[in-house]
Amino acid sequence: MRLKLILGLLAALTLAAKADPIAISTNPLNGFASLSNATDFGPFLWRGGLELTSSDETFGGLSGLTLSEGCTSVLAVSDKGRWFRAALAYEDELLTDVSGGELAPMLDSKGQPLASKANGDAEALAGLGAGRYMVGFERRTRIGVYDIGKAGLQARFQLLKSPKALAGGPRNGELESVGQFTEGDWKGHYLAISENNTDPDGDIRGWLWQSEKTVPFAIKRLEDYGITDAAILPDGDILILERSFGASLLPGMAIRRIKAAAIGMNMTVKPELLFSGRAPFYAIDNMEGIALCKRNGETRLTIVSDNNFNTALQRTLLLQFAYEP
Repeated sequence: MRLKLILGLLAALTLAAKADPIAISTNPLNGFASLSNATDFGPFLWRGGLELTSSDETFGGLSGLTLSEGCTSVLAVSDKGRWFRAALAYEDELLTDVSGGELAPMLDSKGQPLASKANGDAEALAGLGAGRYMVGFERRTRIGVYDIGKAGLQARFQLLKSPKALAGGPRNGELESVGQFTEGDWKGHYLAISENNTDPDGDIRGWLWQSEKTVPFAIKRLEDYGITDAAILPDGDILILERSFGASLLPGMAIRRIKAAAIGMNMTVKPELLFSGRAPFYAIDNMEGIALCKRNGETRLTIVSDNNFNTALQRTLLLQFAYEP
């Protein structure tokens, strides 16, 4: 009887951990700007956008994403501890649809679903190569590695050693961005940036580290914006996504570029502003995730918004631009 009970529990956990198909409806956006037909926004050229909806109540809260080679599929994490994966379709090089959607619970090191909001608050996702991904968790701050290339969406959490300072900052304002440099002076170093963990000057804290060496730095704050994600360019520079979001403000989005050469021990960097705008003048919501991919020779930038599972007032937007610096 005891053996049957154990086997039954193991079977139940296996079923709970598997990826389930999910039906996603897509509403293509007419454009990014609401008051014009503009397609150029500084260095960003419009390449299509979608509003994603589903009757499945577990869909939403997308907060970090990566795209495959050729920008043909998306992998994302939600702040309730779930994976979302889907294929992307294009017409005339514009993003037009998603298909083959899957949802799966993120697993801990023992293969069990992350059980609480505090444990499952995944806020950042970045590829490490060879099918491995690093995920940053905010409320119970930590960084994990998932070997999806080997185990699919049933991959288990493997703790990545990171600076203790990452856990600082106000509640729900800690770790928001992760990555790893593949080229340049910081090759091999990991990157983490907080949302609202600030230094005495009010600037936002970030860290680079490799083995036992940590390089803390700060990012000069932009108005009322908080940093929600980052993407590392091939030359080692960093694009940061920032959002302004609150009950008394129109939702805003900004993108800035940090020069890799400007980062140093305890240095404060002032990124170059590439774009800023607010709803309803642009298709902007609670913008949370940013990722880079290459498609037909273009560097594509894809941005996702977190609807906070509040479908009455917020949207899940998936926007794509070509980036031509």
